Amino acid sequence: MSDDAGKGGVRSVQLALDVLERVANVGEEVGVSELAVQLGTTKGSVFRHLKTLVERGYLSQNPQTSKYRLGIQAYVLGQVAANGIDLLSASADAIRDLRDELGLTVVLSVLQARRLIVVETLLGKSTLEIGVRIGTELQLHCNAQGKVALAFAKQLSMDQLPDKLPAITVNTVTDRADLVRQVSEARSQGWASAIEEETLGISAIAAPILGINEEFIGTVALVATVQDISRELNPEQVKALKKAALRASWNLGFKGDF
Repeated sequence: MSDDAGKGGVRSVQLALDVLERVANVGEEVGVSELAVQLGTTKGSVFRHLKTLVERGYLSQNPQTSKYRLGIQAYVLGQVAANGIDLLSASADAIRDLRDELGLTVVLSVLQARRLIVVETLLGKSTLEIGVRIGTELQLHCNAQGKVALAFAKQLSMDQLPDKLPAITVNTVTDRADLVRQVSEARSQGWASAIEEETLGISAIAAPILGINEEFIGTVALVATVQDISRELNPEQVKALKKAALRASWNLGFKGDF
């Protein structure tokens, strides 16, 4: 990529963010011409960015007035960020201590609008870095976090999963009855595991983070190679994971145990 193309790409992103922020700050519907004047650019340039933002759900257009306002995706993203910040502050010490105690990668996720989204990853101490990118939306049937979410989140159910569960690896649970059994086990024991179900060679165990009235907030998970998290699970890993999840839960108002 040339310097000009790179700079152009950055300017394009900046203008898209300027458009989004300006619509948000206006607090009411706004038109293309008004935005172009406020941003000091052409109507055509603003319109192209508006079109993309509408297609992605960050803005919506009133068909009667042709003006724009914030879309549902902007609200969802904002709520995810707010919830993630609460979860991050409540779990910061717990997940740091968990990572330091076991030396494994710790991944924190939050539930928003039936979506389980990664909000923090603390890399382990191994020379091989294993992590999950912040902002990743986790599938529910093929990882430990998803099984925990299905077990503890009242707003989630097996009904929202496809009739035929896709096999991500040869170890992915694709039988619904088997998944129901694992979700039930997760609910009774307070944690779930997924051994090479989403990525070959990588395993995870996860526990729930609960709030006041036992509502499900998110999950904390240990993620590592199969050498560190194997099918013969280490009870000390499970114990440390649940302890960290409880610490975060208590900080969010949870009064019980799991």
